[in-house]
Amino acid sequence: MNGKFFALPQERQEQIINAAYGVFSRNSYKNASMSRLADAGGVSKSLLFHYFLNKKELYLYLWEHACRLYREKVRKGDTQTTDLFEILCQRVLAGCVFMREAPTIYLFILRAFFEENPEIREELQNHYKTSYLHGTEDIRGLADMDLFRPGIDTRLLLEEINGYLLSCYWKMFSTGELNPDSLEKDFLKRVGQWKRVYLKERNH
Repeated sequence: MNGKFFALPQERQEQIINAAYGVFSRNSYKNASMSRLADAGGVSKSLLFHYFLNKKELYLYLWEHACRLYREKVRKGDTQTTDLFEILCQRVLAGCVFMREAPTIYLFILRAFFEENPEIREELQNHYKTSYLHGTEDIRGLADMDLFRPGIDTRLLLEEINGYLLSCYWKMFSTGELNPDSLEKDFLKRVGQWKRVYLKERNH
């Protein structure tokens, strides 16, 4: 990536980046040509290539930028609690806030996550797996395991909850429509059920 991109005025950088998010959020990686990306950003194709070596470099920059914004939003929603389910609630609800505030970027994240193009899929999936493992251990490190009934494997539990969330994200990706209200409502309902099943009686 050419450092001259960051020498542009902040407003100009955001114009190019936001335009690229718009194109990639509506198109597969293959169908989002550099010509279309350049037109949307109000720059020439040659200048866009001057800033970014190729489409892959631009795409991965957008992915890392989007993930950073998402993590910042989630961290802002964190409060001190040792209840694993409350930690999950805070993070999922913060994600829903991000979904409402930056829908184009969120759609880009969904499309990137389910992207099948071999040119970028492996890098994206490796990044996700690393983030998931770190996030899972972070949650388990904050949570008080004494709140759970004996014999509960919280790693398996988190895998199950993650599978549920992925199914919700897949539905949004498939329809192209974000639905944070529905996700919030359904997730909170499920959290109530999970607490009754997995936590000791005194914590209900």
